[in-house]
Amino acid sequence: MRRNGFTLIEILVTLGIVAIVLGVAVVRLGESDGRVVAREAQRLALLLDDARDEAINGGRALAWSSDGRGYQFWLQDEQNNWQVYATQDEFRPRTLPEGMQVQHQQVSLRDQPLGERIVFEPSGVNQPFHMELLLGEQQWRLDGDVMGQVSASAVEAAHD
Repeated sequence: MRRNGFTLIEILVTLGIVAIVLGVAVVRLGESDGRVVAREAQRLALLLDDARDEAINGGRALAWSSDGRGYQFWLQDEQNNWQVYATQDEFRPRTLPEGMQVQHQQVSLRDQPLGERIVFEPSGVNQPFHMELLLGEQQWRLDGDVMGQVSASAVEAAHD
């Protein structure tokens, strides 16, 4: 007598194949550009907030600069010279995710070339700034106010 249906082994083999196919699909798709740039913009906003706090607490100016593909923090020494600030892990030089770039930078409403520093003063009063991060079609903007507080927000794509 023959029964209709599948055996437990057939069901398990089918589920295994489906799991492998889904796993390959997830690896190939990876994270979207939007999620990657959003995560990096929010991380950078927090790091810049930390730099402001470190300048105030340490009593010395701290700065940030980017070559467009990565960024680093700077500490002003007693002779007013800038030194790469890498003594704390959070302020170590970083490379942006592949394909992402700092596209535009302004300080006090004036365009500023990449490579020039955005400075966080020990007084806590800073020049307002903004910068834009771009990855593919996705763009995020970081804005710093005179108190050094930084916010990150998505830039809406222009519609034709």
